[in-house]
Amino acid sequence: MTAPLIVVSTFRVKEGKAGELKSYYQSIAEIVAANEPQLIAFYGFLNENATEMTSIQVHPDTASMDFHMQVLRDNWDESFSQYSQLVEAISVDYYGTPPRSALDMDLQREYRLGLKPRHLAGFVRSART
Repeated sequence: MTAPLIVVSTFRVKEGKAGELKSYYQSIAEIVAANEPQLIAFYGFLNENATEMTSIQVHPDTASMDFHMQVLRDNWDESFSQYSQLVEAISVDYYGTPPRSALDMDLQREYRLGLKPRHLAGFVRSART
């Protein structure tokens, strides 16, 4: 069995941008849902006063995250280029082995990077709707 990859990214929401971020992140989630059928989960959460956002991605394997990076590149101009106008990265934590495409991007930035590549055990249950 291949090991999953979970990515937890935390961002500071730029002042006055929380409302814009909510609609923007919804459109990002729609792009990801439409283009990444292999992705297990993709969520965004705001803290109580909307000054911090956390994004959580659950990939079945490293190849899925590598494909996610390609979707980012393919949709950069129309969708993802606005990210830096709304948020500033605080940290990115990988639980599992991230692909080189993601690490290369992260190593160019100035935020905390956490790596926990050794998968011990676990399982996924699908949510009932």
